[in-house]
Amino acid sequence: MKKTMATIIVLMILGWVWLFPRREEVQMIHQAAVYPETFTIDISGAVSLPGKYVCFEPITMFEALKLGGEMLPDADLTGIVLSEVISSHRTIRIPSRLDESVTPSILININKASFKELITIPSMTETRAASLIVYREANGSFKSIDELIHVKHIGIATLEKIRPFVTIG
Repeated sequence: MKKTMATIIVLMILGWVWLFPRREEVQMIHQAAVYPETFTIDISGAVSLPGKYVCFEPITMFEALKLGGEMLPDADLTGIVLSEVISSHRTIRIPSRLDESVTPSILININKASFKELITIPSMTETRAASLIVYREANGSFKSIDELIHVKHIGIATLEKIRPFVTIG
């Protein structure tokens, strides 16, 4: 009887070890290895949830605006390209139609601005920014903002939309 009990106990111990193995140690991976590059998007203006949002991968302007909650009824989205991809730190201000005296705090010099700086101008698409740079390299610096009318893809309406955000010197 003792041998049978001892055999049962040994079999139970072996079964326990075989059926319930030790847990493997999980090694924690540092967040920087998983998400090497993060960037923030600061959304302000006519949105219901203004604030800073951390992003881990590029998102479109449309997705970024959804982070800021609902647009207020007086939000003016005329100068915003919703398909623009955002992949670096960015400040987005949604202007209000009620505030007609909105003046930009930083003017962009069209004679010195890089492509990345140019596409931050409301109503300035990538095509227009590239055309502006090509025109500037071929013809030299702009002497007045009105010369932008000669740039391919920039017409009278676009010129009037970007005029408050640009300078020549």
